[in-house]
Amino acid sequence: MGILDLVTFAVALAFAAPAALFGLETVLAGDPTGWVYLGFAAAILLFERYVTTPTDIPVLAAQRAADSVAETPEDGTGERAENE
Repeated sequence: MGILDLVTFAVALAFAAPAALFGLETVLAGDPTGWVYLGFAAAILLFERYVTTPTDIPVLAAQRAADSVAETPEDGTGERAENE
């Protein structure tokens, strides 16, 4: 998860947290409509994590381009271990 993914998830969490807290309070008070708010909060987080929007496409393309240009070593030794 990159830094941009982390920031967008934090923003989604900031929007979902009040709905989740309100839903939890209403469920604990005995009102079953609180489940709707809990579902809404979960939907916000799931939508942000798993649905690709048109604004995500340039970011995905840039990540693929960076991955094809700069490959990371798979064994974790890096260039230094090869030179020794």
